[in-house]
Amino acid sequence: MGRPSKPFNSNLIGERPWRKLLWVHQPYPDNYVDASFLSQLKRNLHVQQYSYWALASDSTVIISHLCTVALFVSVFIVIYNFNWEPAWFAWTGSFCALIGYFTWDYFGENSTNRTATAKSSVLIVSTLLGLSPVLKSLTQSTSSDSIWAISFWLFLLNIFFHDYSFGRRQTFPPTLSTNLALAAAIVLASRLSTTLSVFSFILFSIQLFGLFPIFSRWLRAYSFVGHLILTFILVVITEIGMLVIGGSWAIAIWSTVILIAVFVAPGWLIGLQKYKNEIQGPWDPAKPVLRNRR
Repeated sequence: MGRPSKPFNSNLIGERPWRKLLWVHQPYPDNYVDASFLSQLKRNLHVQQYSYWALASDSTVIISHLCTVALFVSVFIVIYNFNWEPAWFAWTGSFCALIGYFTWDYFGENSTNRTATAKSSVLIVSTLLGLSPVLKSLTQSTSSDSIWAISFWLFLLNIFFHDYSFGRRQTFPPTLSTNLALAAAIVLASRLSTTLSVFSFILFSIQLFGLFPIFSRWLRAYSFVGHLILTFILVVITEIGMLVIGGSWAIAIWSTVILIAVFVAPGWLIGLQKYKNEIQGPWDPAKPVLRNRR
């Protein structure tokens, strides 16, 4: 049981100054508010002031990933609806993966183990070849509407949990976003007609959602100009994809989304800063100073 408090004596106020210490018994009531309590009140002390063009350049990270998802969806539509050959996308993705790997290996800080990388690639391709017949029959008893809905939610979660940070620091586990995208790819691949199509489509998804984010994150840290060039290339490719699958109206919608994300959203975020009301004061808990004991 705690020590009972002494009765309040108004004559003692002023003789003993009030201190902001809970563990010290003072001749003040529990609801007493000293005049100095709000003297150290500060507003928006740590609020960061944003720059419009800095936010616009940072938004290219979001645009890059959105283009990746849009490109993948466009590839599935042209394969599923227009009977394009999936092997062509797998070969194109493999060629781009080789270019990205040798670029990363040449300009990277540490030289990678090429032998181990080659063995891992062969293992992945061999495993995928063996699993393709199983994956093709994965959703035979599921309606197409359910497949489209499942894929939509998986890609939406992939966009939400993707790591948009600059540099090599990661804010979300990279496997979470990758697994969500690959799960959507497997679900969509099960609607294709042949085993070879399933193999090619999933191989392309591994290249796009497994290998490309690694290269993109490294490029952002190594050269921001290179990142901008790569983002521009992705935007052009997705614009072509939108033209193929939807025509001019699809290009108009996609271009509007990109323009809003790059130019409108930063201004809207800066405009919201005036509504911030972050308060710091003497009531904030003290941070203990920890010292190492020898």
